[in-house]
Amino acid sequence: MTFNRNKNITPLHVISDMKSLILIALLAVPLFSSAQLKAKMADDHFKKMEYARCEKMYEELAAKHLKSKDKEDKGWEWVSRAGYCNLQLFEMQEAIGYYQLLKENTTLKEDVCINLIKALRYQANYKEAHQLALNSYGMYSDNLWLKELVENNSKLIEIIEDSLRYQLYDAGVNTGFGDFGATVFDSSMYFVTKSTNTRTIQQSYGWDDSYFLNIKKAKAATDTTFQQGTLLKSEFISPAHDGPISFSADGSKMLITRNTIEKIKGKKDIVRLSLYISELVENKWTKPVPFPFNAKTFNTGHGIFAENDSAIYFVSDRVGGFGDADIYVSRLKSDKTWGDPINLGEHVNTVGKEMFPFLVKNNLFFSSNGHFGLGGLDIFEYNIEQPSKAVNAGYPLNTSHDDFAVWTDSTGNFGYFSSNRGKNVDNIMAFKRVPLTIELQGIVYATYSERETIPNHPVFVKNETTGELDTLISNEFGQYSKLLRKNENYRVWTAKEEFILVKDGFASTFDIKRDSIIFCELPLKPTTLQIRLRVTERGTQKVIAFATTTITDYTQSKESVLYTDQDGLVTLKVERNKNYWAHGSKKGYIDDNVAFNSMNENDKIIDLELKLPPIVKGEIFKLDNIFYDLNKSTLRPESKLSLDKLADFILKNDVKIELSSHTDARGSDPYNLKLSQARAKSCVDYLISKGVKKASMIPKGYGETRLLNKCKNGVTCPEEEHQENRRTEVKIL
Repeated sequence: MTFNRNKNITPLHVISDMKSLILIALLAVPLFSSAQLKAKMADDHFKKMEYARCEKMYEELAAKHLKSKDKEDKGWEWVSRAGYCNLQLFEMQEAIGYYQLLKENTTLKEDVCINLIKALRYQANYKEAHQLALNSYGMYSDNLWLKELVENNSKLIEIIEDSLRYQLYDAGVNTGFGDFGATVFDSSMYFVTKSTNTRTIQQSYGWDDSYFLNIKKAKAATDTTFQQGTLLKSEFISPAHDGPISFSADGSKMLITRNTIEKIKGKKDIVRLSLYISELVENKWTKPVPFPFNAKTFNTGHGIFAENDSAIYFVSDRVGGFGDADIYVSRLKSDKTWGDPINLGEHVNTVGKEMFPFLVKNNLFFSSNGHFGLGGLDIFEYNIEQPSKAVNAGYPLNTSHDDFAVWTDSTGNFGYFSSNRGKNVDNIMAFKRVPLTIELQGIVYATYSERETIPNHPVFVKNETTGELDTLISNEFGQYSKLLRKNENYRVWTAKEEFILVKDGFASTFDIKRDSIIFCELPLKPTTLQIRLRVTERGTQKVIAFATTTITDYTQSKESVLYTDQDGLVTLKVERNKNYWAHGSKKGYIDDNVAFNSMNENDKIIDLELKLPPIVKGEIFKLDNIFYDLNKSTLRPESKLSLDKLADFILKNDVKIELSSHTDARGSDPYNLKLSQARAKSCVDYLISKGVKKASMIPKGYGETRLLNKCKNGVTCPEEEHQENRRTEVKIL
């Protein structure tokens, strides 16, 4: 027996002597009517899951019931069982016909709903299957399989659309009677077959009336073809099913799935699935010994060696699982014994069956009828290092039929799988998977108003799944690219002096099923700004060479002193998001200054111009950035920068000035006059402290007597107009 693929629960097959059964039936003829006898015989076969032997009986009983005027409940059970037998024998159209009769005449039980949905999906009648699933889920809302089907119906297109990813062809070893479970080792293919009778008693298996499973070995003929297969020797032939098998990496051990028969005196024999291990000793395989976690109360099979022979992955319906059959792993302990089985968890296992595990690197292939798929068993992939749900391998590897038992080479891109597509007979097919091309593309640029690409610059790509770090270099256009692997996460970033990366890039290749390009821009925001300052003569616009300029950072009270070149130009790099003050001076000229900020993050260059008027008697200019405490004459520290420049100007040009202070019209006239005089004197006193002769300066307070606008007493004005009147001026005497 195997984990039968279409049954709702894992079967516990019972073997009995058919001759005895027939004898009992013949002796009982006088006691029963023809229908009663046929029903009893059919029911006996049905209990033992010998569907091939009771299918026609139930069909005849169902036909009789449908012709009868008395449609008692028992008769509908015959219709249901006729449908179920056809379902198990993959006669889906017939199964659907019987189930539709039940649907039209009775209220469908939960298991019948599920079977009809399975049959419809097996026929790729997804529309009708989905509608029935919706209706059934409304009645049986606790059914997790129905829930999965309803919630994921939209994924059908996604699963089907990747038909170009696989190239399929016949493996060349099929017998036409049923072959599956290929594994390749030491230039030979080993597979399970129904093609040969090796039993003298009970020659066929009652489920589908086929021969019991045996293991064949086909030696390689060429790199891609194999010779005709031959049966393994007698130690690998048991009274029931044998296979599939798996080899350890070094070839010294073989894992075999086979039946164990428990004989109970006075009762029917019970057959269960178990794992056995055989070892290669002196070029001969030893008699297989049981895997330590076999048991009489549940099935254990489909085992494979994995993780460099330090683990065995297998299937079991033991208590504590998620569904009908789950995948487990047992790992080798330090004392060379096998550790307790660990369930692979809800990302792999479902309420249905998960079977035929195969591991290549971190990628686990397995088959399931519990995860959402195209119908029957579908092949899924799962990265054992990543806690995310298994991914359907897609069409054409999967179809509406049963697709299962994957084996691949070390790349995972070439291998074999089994399918009963077509004529409902298992065949081994070869596949070549065209690897997905997932390319990371991007560009590195500076976020100026006119985007500026950054060529020949390092870009870092870290595989967050494996920890690998790769360094790329952008091309002459600032572009970069890299091929990514499937089912991994990547972080992308770069770094550059005087720039801040706005945001790291992120690329995930999970759930990607077609060739894709993932684009990651890497925008770098500059932290500096270029100042281009030109000094000219006011009026004539002639450039002033060798003028002294200072750029002052208000935040840090830090000055940068530069001298203009022959073109009257200086350039300086400053930090962004700050307030600055530019000042220019030269002997024979009155100083000029301008305040500016570097808040605009899109500019690359700020052009400034200082216009210096020649020194002329009577010339008046405003002195910027002179600040006092409120209603006081005390100079605030930030005022001293401007006064320092004025001191330098007076000393350099040996001029005499009047330094005047002015107020707005608010407050009394005498008070404003007195306050302005005190403030003018504070400025002069500071200039004296910087070396300017007292005789070169006259402090003068004008109060509100020289207003620059209409904001006199009694006139309401906005604050900025009052501010215009509050000023400090210098007049050349």
